[in-house]
Amino acid sequence: MTEFRQVRRSSLLPDRIASEIMAKITDGDLKPGDTLPTEHTLAETFGVSRNVVREAIARLRSDGIIESRQGRGAVVKPMSERETFRVDLRALGKSDHYADLFELRGLLEIEAAGLAAERRDATDLEELHAAIVAMNGQKSFDEMRLEADASFHRALGKATGNTYLSAVIDYISSRLKETTRATSDIYDKDDLLDVTINEHRQILNAVEAGDRSAARDAMAAHIKGAAERLRVPGKSDKVSGR
Repeated sequence: MTEFRQVRRSSLLPDRIASEIMAKITDGDLKPGDTLPTEHTLAETFGVSRNVVREAIARLRSDGIIESRQGRGAVVKPMSERETFRVDLRALGKSDHYADLFELRGLLEIEAAGLAAERRDATDLEELHAAIVAMNGQKSFDEMRLEADASFHRALGKATGNTYLSAVIDYISSRLKETTRATSDIYDKDDLLDVTINEHRQILNAVEAGDRSAARDAMAAHIKGAAERLRVPGKSDKVSGR
């Protein structure tokens, strides 16, 4: 029987639970065709509510990792049937996966910022402003500020008017919470949130002004700064998008 370990109270987040389940799948403890334990069993094992487990399973389903089958519950899908791109949170800190993720962000989000500057409407600007407002009020990141950070990037993706680009940025933004948590653990200054907010404001100012070039530059500076604060080796100088 597959055994899960209880997660710490400070980490009771659906993405953490999803990562633990995904680790069992990656390691082969849960194989294609296997059925996950029930929500009730998982909730007791992890020490969380069934709502948290339900959201974690929904994320794995959205990622194309599992599917719901009548009379069986959540079943692990074969690798050949997993159609969606995903970022494995457990693997992020290994090898140069952080570097690869930041390089991908440079390729996607810099151009997205430029498109957003050209295509944004009043609603998009309201959502971007609201995200920055929600990030204020603390000296460091908490879960509310992490979600506000992710919301900013989702709103920027939506402002591109490109359905597919928006969907990819939406997905990646939720996984970037893990990079911010990791940065908070190693960043030796007390201005992480202030610096991040300022970088977001620079992006917003350029998008609001309709300045494509400035928006791209501001996003490039943000991604490079985030990579450097996380001490990502090797590729922090390759996120200029040029």
